[in-house]
Amino acid sequence: MTLRTIRFMIKEGAVNTYKNKLMSLASICIVSASLVIFGIFFLISLNISANMKIFGEQPEVVVFCEPDMDEAQASLVGEKISDLDEVSSVRMVTRKEYFETVKEMFEGNTGLLENLDETFLPVKFNLMLGDYEKCDDIEESLKNIDGVWDVQYPKKVVEFIRSISYWLRFLSILLIIVLLLIATFIMENTIKLTVHAREKEISIMQYIGATDGYIRWPFIVEGVIIGFAGAIIAYAFVAYGYTIIADSFNNDILQIGIEFIRLIDIRDISFLLVLLFIMMGTLVGAMGSWMSIRKYLKV
Repeated sequence: MTLRTIRFMIKEGAVNTYKNKLMSLASICIVSASLVIFGIFFLISLNISANMKIFGEQPEVVVFCEPDMDEAQASLVGEKISDLDEVSSVRMVTRKEYFETVKEMFEGNTGLLENLDETFLPVKFNLMLGDYEKCDDIEESLKNIDGVWDVQYPKKVVEFIRSISYWLRFLSILLIIVLLLIATFIMENTIKLTVHAREKEISIMQYIGATDGYIRWPFIVEGVIIGFAGAIIAYAFVAYGYTIIADSFNNDILQIGIEFIRLIDIRDISFLLVLLFIMMGTLVGAMGSWMSIRKYLKV
């Protein structure tokens, strides 16, 4: 295929897109709407995964030593905990430190702690994990260490986030497949109208010996142009809307003192997002065009 032929095919595809402005606009809107829905689910799934990772780095796993164990013995337990691969850091909380925390919790009800001192509390360790997905594994490993009395972590919260993350991923994949099929079907039928109007012209081109590729490629170019335009519009809409929502959410969540939950900055994912949109948009356009022209090329 010569450069001249390629230029002709691209020019023909662009001209056909312009000639069928209303149909092209309708197809662009369909592609844009499909990609906007995809973008929403993709960003939700991406943010949940990112915050799950951040949440896993919070010191939420607490290990309590046996109540009768002194701090010297507890230090040995701490060394064993530090040796576990899943643990990224360990901080020992002495009885005195723990008692001060308890007093702050019961501030205004000091009568409840009357005649008590730190000796009634166990030594504990606050752990940070590298991967919160391994909470179940680390819990079993910690309980098998001699001197460990109890292990606590927000199990229900972790299970809830895991469940939400799993179903969002599943729904996102399912939605992508459905949207691709719908958009491809609509694109196929839209371009099919153009092909039908040029059926006689296609027959003449076949009669004089034009190859299938020579006939097909201008229509594929037309579909790619429509898909590309739809992708750019969808990205602009999603990026603008997400930026407003993310800035507002991050500011509000910071004001109430929660620092570890954040929505991803659009600048960190803009390249990935626009690349996905363009790939999906042009793929839908090309597939729709190819499917719409193929039956007319069966001689």
